[in-house]
Amino acid sequence: MRSLKPAAIATLASLALSGCSVMQERQWGACAVGGGLIGATAGGIAGGVTANNTGGGNAKRGGAIAGGIVGGGLIGALLGHAVCDPVKPPPPPPPVAQVPPPPPPPPAKKLAVLEGPEFDFNKATLRPEGRRKVDEAIRVLKENPGMHVNVDGYTDSIGSDAYNLKLSERRARTVADYMISQGIDRSRLTVRGFGKAHPVASNDTAEGRARNRRVEIVPQ
Repeated sequence: MRSLKPAAIATLASLALSGCSVMQERQWGACAVGGGLIGATAGGIAGGVTANNTGGGNAKRGGAIAGGIVGGGLIGALLGHAVCDPVKPPPPPPPVAQVPPPPPPPPAKKLAVLEGPEFDFNKATLRPEGRRKVDEAIRVLKENPGMHVNVDGYTDSIGSDAYNLKLSERRARTVADYMISQGIDRSRLTVRGFGKAHPVASNDTAEGRARNRRVEIVPQ
C-alpha cells in the first residue's frame, strides 16, 4: 500500500503537468469511463497483492484494495481521457457583420439634351440654340480627352417606326458631325438612333412630343 500511493501520486502529478492542455482540449466520454473501470480493477488487484505481500489483517487488505481501486480508477480515467476521448470542437467563429452591398452607381450625367425646338421640324438641321448646347459638351470632352460618349437620337410617336428610326439616326449623326467639325475625334463618339422608343414625356400633347424629339450626349 505504501508503494502504491506514491506511484499514484507521481502519476497524477505527471498527468497534471504534462497533459493539462491535452485534457482541456478533450471532452469527457467513454474512454475516461472505460479507463477508470480498468484502472480501478487493476488498482484493486495491485492493492490486494501488495497487502498480502506485506502482511496484515483483513482490515489492512480491504484498505489497500479500496485505495488501489480509487487511485487506479482515477489514473485510468485520466489516461483514457487523455488518449482517446474526442477532441472538443473548436468554438464557432464570431458572427461576421454583414456589410451592405455598395449602392448602384449613379446614372451617367448627360452632357447635353437637345430637344425638338432645337431642330427644324421633321428635319435633322441643328438650330443655333442646339449648337450652343453641343458646344458645352464639346468643351467637357476637350477637358477630358479619355472620355467617350454616346450620341443617341429619339423621336416622338408620329409616323412609322422605320421612318422615325431613320430620322433619329440622322439627328444623332448631325450632332456627331458637328462635334467632329469642332475637333472631337470620331472614335470617341458612338452614334445611335432609337426612333420612338424610350419616350420621356407623353406623346398625347405637343409639349410632350417636343421633349421626346431629342438627341442626348451621354458619357459611356
